[in-house]
Amino acid sequence: MISVFYQDMPCKVHGLIRANEDGSYTIILNSRDSRERNLQAYQHELDHLLKGDFEKVDTNEIEGRAHHG
Repeated sequence: MISVFYQDMPCKVHGLIRANEDGSYTIILNSRDSRERNLQAYQHELDHLLKGDFEKVDTNEIEGRAHHG
């Protein structure tokens, strides 16, 4: 299960995903962003989940791949 919440965050942060103790996930989107930007951020965070990034250690490598191919 994936829950989605909106929260005021710094302008450079569009979204984040976290694993919950019960095996579900929470995606938090920046409430200051447009609907279009929120959809992009949602897809970006969902891609992390689908690619198994929670099982990887190097977050710089994960984000680098996510943003550059």
